[in-house]
Amino acid sequence: LSVTLLFIGLSLLVVCDGSALSNESSDSNEYEVTGILEEVRKQCKKNTGSNAAFRVVIESVETTFMCISRFEADNFMNDFNRLTNATRGIFFPKYCPKVRSLISCHDNMIATIQTCLKEGTIKMVQALYDSIPEALNLACKNDGEIIFKLKDVKRQRCIMQKGDQMSACVNTLKTSLIGDWEDSKLTQEQCSILTNFRQCLKDQLDHCDLSDIISIYDVPMNAMLRLTPCGNHTEEQQVGLIESNSIVEV
Repeated sequence: LSVTLLFIGLSLLVVCDGSALSNESSDSNEYEVTGILEEVRKQCKKNTGSNAAFRVVIESVETTFMCISRFEADNFMNDFNRLTNATRGIFFPKYCPKVRSLISCHDNMIATIQTCLKEGTIKMVQALYDSIPEALNLACKNDGEIIFKLKDVKRQRCIMQKGDQMSACVNTLKTSLIGDWEDSKLTQEQCSILTNFRQCLKDQLDHCDLSDIISIYDVPMNAMLRLTPCGNHTEEQQVGLIESNSIVEV
């Protein structure tokens, strides 16, 4: 699980801060990196015996960042901040296909990082990646019905009041992740930890009438858990078929 979480973090790093990539040290064959990238570097060297594979990963991350940077993030945020029930019928059909197109930006990174992963982890990363279109479909369904709830002032106020409780959910998970968490060999106790984390988040969202948001979280999580002994801990979707704004390739 730890390496899968590293991949998720690496993807977020690419989206949020391409400047985190460092140059190779002139004094050695080691890359000067920290955090997520440092963990990836160690795993690459462990698997291959050199930094060559990590160098390829770095190049693919940079390429991914350049691809994603073409997305008009400022316009997206400005339009989202002005989003109303009257304009959501324009906003989601406009941006859902654009967000969908960003998925392919990760293709090269998915391919290159596999050299630095175990076989079981490779399958889980691929399952996570393949689940993204379905998660986007849910987010875009019915002109963003689920996401639009986040614009409601009462719900916003409620979720802010639940901030400490949600942080406690995350902190409990972080504490529980200490130890041996190999992706494809999770114990039933570890499966229960993941299930309890989901329920902890859902309990807080329930109070704010935002329970549907957890269904988006369930899509990638279920896709990965089905490849582990946690398969019987997956949650069935409680939402209907995609009706509008779904992004289906023909």
